[in-house]
Amino acid sequence: METGLEKLDTLAKRVKFVRQEKKLTQAQLGELIGADPSVIGNLERRNGKSSSYTEALAKALGVNLSWLMSGSGNKYNDKIQEIEDAQVEQPEYVVIGGKTDYKLVNVPYRDLKASCGGGYVNLEHPEQKGMIAFTVEFLRENDLPIDGKGLLLMHACGDSMGYTIPHGTLMLVNTNESEYDNFISNKIYVFNADGESICKRAFKNLDGTVTLVSDNTDKSRYPDQIIDKDKFYEFKLEARVRHTFTKH
Repeated sequence: METGLEKLDTLAKRVKFVRQEKKLTQAQLGELIGADPSVIGNLERRNGKSSSYTEALAKALGVNLSWLMSGSGNKYNDKIQEIEDAQVEQPEYVVIGGKTDYKLVNVPYRDLKASCGGGYVNLEHPEQKGMIAFTVEFLRENDLPIDGKGLLLMHACGDSMGYTIPHGTLMLVNTNESEYDNFISNKIYVFNADGESICKRAFKNLDGTVTLVSDNTDKSRYPDQIIDKDKFYEFKLEARVRHTFTKH
């Protein structure tokens, strides 16, 4: 395959050609594959014929791995595109984030609920209700994994989180943020307490305790709860709520 007078006879040339075709900078492509921007710059400048990032580059650029490696065969996988087009036509398949130049990222939408109240017991194996597709731009802007790994969509139930997360709100949660050490104070998390799923704003205190707070101002119904560090581990921090889609 040729473009203009130049043959795409090396990995570097094929990467550069598709990158420019998709209007990506070297820094943007580096970010997509989780590498320093210099990786792309060095590959293209040295006209490299191989790279340890080849598989990641094929995925980020949306091209066939075999074509990227050898230059032979179809640049794009027509079968995969047909499947994706068919998925978009399904009623449960929704795209979040607007127009994009990148491949869409699928996030599972499951029949899970986190109680903004006293707790909710979910099924051990919740039904998957569909897939919701997000653009890379949306995920990047919200500081989320651009490959979608660890992301999950679930519903809130109850009114303890007040106007912040009303009953029935669809929540995008990140299960990668589920450790005490990377827990950020004054953020909203989903916990599992004795088998019941709850959603609360959490504050890490200087003495190591954690205060679970409901955004609902009716503290007679939803008082703050102070949990010591050992007890907090029993709560099982499951995910951080990163985005909500509120019905109006």
